[in-house]
Amino acid sequence: MIIIGIAGTLSAGKGTVVEYLREKHGFSHYSMSGFLKEIILERGMDVNRDSYSFIGTELRSKYKGGVPEAVYEMKVKTESPDRAIMEALHGPAEAEYIRSVDGIILGVDADTKLRFERSIERGTEKDQITYEDFLRHIEREEEDPNGHYIRGAIAIADYTLTNDGTLEELHT
Repeated sequence: MIIIGIAGTLSAGKGTVVEYLREKHGFSHYSMSGFLKEIILERGMDVNRDSYSFIGTELRSKYKGGVPEAVYEMKVKTESPDRAIMEALHGPAEAEYIRSVDGIILGVDADTKLRFERSIERGTEKDQITYEDFLRHIEREEEDPNGHYIRGAIAIADYTLTNDGTLEELHT
C-alpha cells in the first residue's frame, strides 16, 4: 500500500492536490476534516473551525498519532486500498505517525493573501470569516508548537509544493 499524508497551510491547495492524485493516479482519499465533521454532527455541534479544532485536539489527546491514527485504524486498515491519501496533517506527531505506517509526507503551502482569497472563493462553512479571523486561525493552527502546528509538519515533509501559480503549474 502507498500512503501519502498531506500537510498544508489553510487554503493552500491540499484539496486540489488530492483531487489530482485521485483522478490521475487512483488514490483513495481519507479526509481528516471529513472524519472530524462526522463526529461534530454526531454530537450536534456547530460545524465551524472552532468545533473542528476542539474535536481534533480531543483525538490528539487519545491517539499519539492524532486524527490520522484514528482514521487509519478505523477506515484505512479495514478498506485496505492500494493507494491512500490522508489529508490533512496538523502537526509533526501526525506526520511521524504516517511515516510509522510507511507513508510519505507531502507539504503544500502558498502566499497568505492568496490563500485567504481562495478560502473566500471556496465558500465552505469553515471559510465564512474575515481576513483578521483568517490570520487568527493561521496563528492557532499553523504556528503554535503547543497545539496545532502545521508548519512543523511541513518542515519535516519529504516533499513540499509551493502553490502560488496556476493549476497547470501545480499539476506539473
